[in-house]
Amino acid sequence: MKRSLSSLITDTNVREFKAIEIKIESIQESSSQARTEFDDIKLDELADSIRKNGILQPLIVQEIGENQYELIAGERRLRASKLANLQKIPCLIKDVSSRDAAVIGLVENIQRAQLNAIDESIGFKHLSEKHNLDPKEIGLLVGKSRSYVSNSLRLSKLSDKAINALKSNQVSLGQIRPLINLSREVQEQILDEIIHLNLSSRQVENKVRDLNSSEPSSDETTLFYKNYFEDKTGSKVEVHNKKGKFKVVLNFNSADAIKDFVEKID
Repeated sequence: MKRSLSSLITDTNVREFKAIEIKIESIQESSSQARTEFDDIKLDELADSIRKNGILQPLIVQEIGENQYELIAGERRLRASKLANLQKIPCLIKDVSSRDAAVIGLVENIQRAQLNAIDESIGFKHLSEKHNLDPKEIGLLVGKSRSYVSNSLRLSKLSDKAINALKSNQVSLGQIRPLINLSREVQEQILDEIIHLNLSSRQVENKVRDLNSSEPSSDETTLFYKNYFEDKTGSKVEVHNKKGKFKVVLNFNSADAIKDFVEKID
């Protein structure tokens, strides 16, 4: 079930029901911000709008010290307000856990369609690793399916070069996704071909399929099955290869995750 921002901002946790004016210099950026890139042109446009109309929707902050606050939601509005040379901005003060702060910020960005695929993956990874949430739990919090979250998390397996190519729109998500289970060296070799030969998503899939059909080395086999089982289970997997005998260890964050896995293979 998709959760709105208003459902996350419950009456019991909001200290002020009316927005109060807080000095910009007293607000620090969120420590769990998923967004890594901001469009300078759009920020300038938002700053112009703020100069003319003010801030129409208050930012959400939490108090971290005397007259000191950390941003929960509203990163673009905060940055644009600085560009507009505002001294104070309207805010709602909310008492939340670090997990809820991360969720609220991520949900706001997702619902406003402001995150690129990589930033969204970073946000999901933060919730997974720092707050020990599995893909199903993350999906329930942000209004996405378990498979959507699992596929997004897989993007963290891309090399830095592949990630930068995706963020700079040199390649599309469809072109780059088939590379996820390859070694980073091979990813970058195929990436160069995608860019210089303008390979389609289908051509990339066929190329990767041809690579996987060749006989892999022992290390490549271990990596292949590790990635394979992680994709299928959405959980962390360990594959141990001892003299050609393989041992697979599945790690689950919760009983529900185990139940989901059992239902899949039943």
